[in-house]
Amino acid sequence: MEPFVLFVNKKFMDKSSKVFGLGFLARKRMLQIFEKLGIQFLELDREGAKNAIEKIGEARGVNVSTSQVVKGLALAFFLPSGLFVATMKKVHYICGMETDGFVFLEFLAEIPRAFRTTLFYGVWLVVPKDEKGAEMARQLIKDIVRRVGEIPLNDEDWENLRAIREKLSKLEVKGISENHWNYL
Repeated sequence: MEPFVLFVNKKFMDKSSKVFGLGFLARKRMLQIFEKLGIQFLELDREGAKNAIEKIGEARGVNVSTSQVVKGLALAFFLPSGLFVATMKKVHYICGMETDGFVFLEFLAEIPRAFRTTLFYGVWLVVPKDEKGAEMARQLIKDIVRRVGEIPLNDEDWENLRAIREKLSKLEVKGISENHWNYL
């Protein structure tokens, strides 16, 4: 029931908008996809997302190391001085959803590069509430990827994300030190 991070490239994000009929400039892409798939959820604003993650970290039955990781995620993703914000120029909270089994948060990361086009990546943070929730989240993500029919992250993308992953490695979350797409 450990939390995990998945990165998705812009090509995958664009194709998912097309496949799910979201329009060219979909603002809350994953929220709209959850709706189209009939997933029951509560939409979370930025503060609600932070509180939901902290609540999971404080829940009974969560072991100490998982609790520390979850609390670290809340700090890294939501404090202005957090790791994620310090790592990149711009990280935007897009949307968050809480289901009975997990919390799913979507961020958009901009990676500026000197004299080259800025790279955009989606960052999905999944925090399961229990083992059943972890399995539900994995199955949902697999279904979305299957429907989109595009590789969410290739080796070049993974390499482009190296600096971010290195900064976040102290969080010890699945998907940071190795590409979690290989294990879904």
